[in-house]
Amino acid sequence: MKSTTYIFLSLGIFLFACKSEVPEKPEEASVEKQEIAAPKTESIQKIECYTYLENKDTIYMALRIKDDSIVEGDLSYSLFEKDQNKGSIRGRISNDSLFASYQFSSEGKDSEREIFFLKSPDGFVEGFTETEESNGKTSFSNKDFKLNDRYTLQRTDCR
Repeated sequence: MKSTTYIFLSLGIFLFACKSEVPEKPEEASVEKQEIAAPKTESIQKIECYTYLENKDTIYMALRIKDDSIVEGDLSYSLFEKDQNKGSIRGRISNDSLFASYQFSSEGKDSEREIFFLKSPDGFVEGFTETEESNGKTSFSNKDFKLNDRYTLQRTDCR
């Protein structure tokens, strides 16, 4: 009983902390970009958002796609009876393939892993393959991806 209470209390604090940081993240990122960039030029071509929402499962991905195919954005997974995780992605989109690094927090622990999504006519489908961990980062050990079309993220309005 005490451990269940502790888990819910920790989850509540974690969710509250995540919600309070979300509005500040884009401002912090833009301030850093302005300080680094010599001439202030906006290179974002488009912003796209994708969601999977079914039963008690939600996946949300917001992408900022730059003119040089660099992608930055936010990704969150909230799957029923699984640990929720939220974080940011940075990578490259080439043809219909999105390869990125996903830095996220889950249950109070910061992690990083590679992600792969394939763009389909219906949206984005995440691909999985064997992984290996090195220096705290989980990376793909091969490129033989299996698509999980159960979770197809469909284009949606951005939050």
